[in-house]
Amino acid sequence: MGRSYLFEHGWEQERDRLDLLQRTFDPATLSCLEELPVPVGGRCLEVGGGAGSIARWMCERVGPTGRVLATDLETDFLELLTEENLEVRRHDVVIDELEHGAFDLVHARLVLSHIPERDMALKRLAAALRPGGWLVVEEFDMEALKAAPNCDGGALLDRANRAMLGAMTAAGYDPGYGRRLPLEFRAAGLVDIGATGHVPVALAGTPAAGWWHLNLVKFRSAIMAAGATGAEADEVAGMTDGDGFCMQYPILFSTWGRRPTG
Repeated sequence: MGRSYLFEHGWEQERDRLDLLQRTFDPATLSCLEELPVPVGGRCLEVGGGAGSIARWMCERVGPTGRVLATDLETDFLELLTEENLEVRRHDVVIDELEHGAFDLVHARLVLSHIPERDMALKRLAAALRPGGWLVVEEFDMEALKAAPNCDGGALLDRANRAMLGAMTAAGYDPGYGRRLPLEFRAAGLVDIGATGHVPVALAGTPAAGWWHLNLVKFRSAIMAAGATGAEADEVAGMTDGDGFCMQYPILFSTWGRRPTG
């Protein structure tokens, strides 16, 4: 494929990280998708399908006469799904061919912000819609990420989060892409555009805290490269299990728009 990604499936805890991501964000994603008029027998595309929860929902929504295509740079987790109306494809949204005018619904969550060619990729996804079809893209605004003022070790946590974000940005990540999306949708020629923001709060024992714990573990070397000691990197990852842990997540912007029929 030739494209690297910071969250490669070869990491032994990546499947757990994706499962926790789904448990944290699927309620907000589904509350958006369920409002769209996706027809029974329709065709859907899930880009960057991860562990597959949204692809499964799409398969149920379109029914046995519909078809769902789920893509990712690595498809081993998606290939575990058993839905008969699902096709899994190893695919890079920047360089690999994608059908034009083929889908009633296209969805991508926490994918395009990692791609330097994100604006071009967004236009490719818009072009994949049938006339009248809907595109939904969900991305963060990282400026909202911060520990609660009374969070135990909050200063160390904020330092670790900045180090993690710095490593992601150096790899091509856009930390403010979420709030850019509505106008990017307009530039891509979509209509009936809308957006909403969702901000989980991570407390010990929640999937949100578990997901952030694994992110901190994943980026341990980056946290140390930014000046933390090994003991501090371990301490900040362990904070997520403490009763004094409380962190506001970045805003997840869910943006939707329709391809014109005329």
